[in-house]
Amino acid sequence: MTTYDVCIIGGGAAGIMAAFSARHHYKDASIVVLDHTFELGRKLVISGSGRGNLTNKNVQQSGLFHFHGDKQLIEHVFSRYDFSHIVSFFESRGIGLYEEQKTGKGKLFPLIDNAKTVRDILVDDLEYEGIEIRTSTEVRDIRYNKEIWTIQTNKGTVKAKNVILACGGTTYPSFGSNGSGYTLAQNIGHTIIDPVPSAVPLVSKNKLSHLLQGERVVAELHTDSTAVIGDVLFTQYGISGSAVLDISREISVSLNRKNQKQVQLSLSFFPGKKKQEVVDLIEKRFTQFADRFVSRSLWGLFTTKVANALCAMSNIPKGIRVNELTKEQKNVLIEALTDYKIEISGTRGWNEAEFTAGGVNTEEIDDVSLASKIANHLYFAGEILDVDGDVGGYNLSWAWASGWIAGQLLSS
Repeated sequence: MTTYDVCIIGGGAAGIMAAFSARHHYKDASIVVLDHTFELGRKLVISGSGRGNLTNKNVQQSGLFHFHGDKQLIEHVFSRYDFSHIVSFFESRGIGLYEEQKTGKGKLFPLIDNAKTVRDILVDDLEYEGIEIRTSTEVRDIRYNKEIWTIQTNKGTVKAKNVILACGGTTYPSFGSNGSGYTLAQNIGHTIIDPVPSAVPLVSKNKLSHLLQGERVVAELHTDSTAVIGDVLFTQYGISGSAVLDISREISVSLNRKNQKQVQLSLSFFPGKKKQEVVDLIEKRFTQFADRFVSRSLWGLFTTKVANALCAMSNIPKGIRVNELTKEQKNVLIEALTDYKIEISGTRGWNEAEFTAGGVNTEEIDDVSLASKIANHLYFAGEILDVDGDVGGYNLSWAWASGWIAGQLLSS
């Protein structure tokens, strides 16, 4: 039986990059990638809504602010494989990148705007560089004995001198991330920080979501510790949209890991504005449209549907005009506009979450090499670790960078 120099378990973005790194650093090494799905990089194909949000320029500037987990470990990884390395890697593969300007959030996409083609190029290059790929291969157990790893799969036994676990988290299980890597890591002796869904829609029974199902607004959301601005989509079950995904991590941790029954979220329809600024704006509006119905006076600031809903949830009767409003009614409306409280009772499931918060405890991982402190010749890369980033290409940046570092096999 062949004993490989390197066996990479998991063929997502981190596993793919780990394979390239191992080949770069060990030209003659025998390398095999095992993946339990029928093809590599299935989640990569759907990134950026199929366009491929491959990285983010802010990784090089204030990257640490966009990641959750062991800051020292994250900083060490990106100090040695940073944004410029990621861009150069793709350019070396014939994949040019551009920055999306319309959002101003630093997202980088391939010039071809097609993630599947990016995946196809990477897989073709792996094969060209002599890296063996075994798909539909489910790893059931791994054990270390006499300086050799024995990997039991549904298709027989694989032996290797070094193993890189890049199995991903638990999001989008239909695309391959089913949490199986956590079991493998636990069996070796590693502890797992309870995984919870992140970048996930939130469940809430509230009047606004009921009135505005299917409506999307740009708003500001904030908790006691976090504030974000972006799209909010009102749904039958609660709220979604980019702002909700951005703020969902701490809420998911509170509800799903800390077992809180409910978390309160505040919504402002005037993102970035202070309450007094909104009061002044609305008073000016009311002066201009003093003889109009209240909801009509708000048309133009909001869509007709949103304006009507804001009045309804502020208990302002349909037939009342602006000049008939009481001070109390105005105050209730201003509160609804600037500080509408939403009680969050849960999150949607793993099939709707983009990322996993949690994973292998990084205290058990060397922050320079990403090698296990518990087992010899074992390394970790990607979402299997308790590291996750914000929406916008940060998690893929972590996959590329951590995959490259793991593939160096520095503790060997």
